[in-house]
Amino acid sequence: MDELIPKNRVITDTRKLVVYYRASPDRKRILFGGRVSLNETDPQKSAPALHQQLVTIFPQLASTQVSHSWMGFVGYTFDEMPHTGEKDGIYYSMGYCGSGVSLSSYFGTRLGQRIAGLPEGETPLTLVPFQTRPFYSGNPWFLAPSILFYQMKDRYFS
Repeated sequence: MDELIPKNRVITDTRKLVVYYRASPDRKRILFGGRVSLNETDPQKSAPALHQQLVTIFPQLASTQVSHSWMGFVGYTFDEMPHTGEKDGIYYSMGYCGSGVSLSSYFGTRLGQRIAGLPEGETPLTLVPFQTRPFYSGNPWFLAPSILFYQMKDRYFS
């Protein structure tokens, strides 16, 4: 692990469809994630594609196997920025746009400070209004074509 992730950091790339990874707390495994298809519904089917992305970054891991695979949803906002604030006594921090591993720790701390009434809890993103788009009613019908577009952009223009 010292060769692969020597500084024990959480790592993400700069593509639109990011991959991210870090060492497990015991430094015996790599926790690796990203989007690999338009219609991910079965973690067992996405595991081989994620493994291939892992091997692209770390060729020396070609003979390793995936031991666990899972999936979840990622909160994206139309302005591609996180949002934090309070509405009717409910505090929120959301929309990390694929960077939640790193941003949620920061914004969670700031949100706790804000709840405690501390001035350092304010951020430049506090209470920035959410953007929306025409024809959007809560159903992300545009997700599959958007993912395809960003896959091509990442592959050919990154």
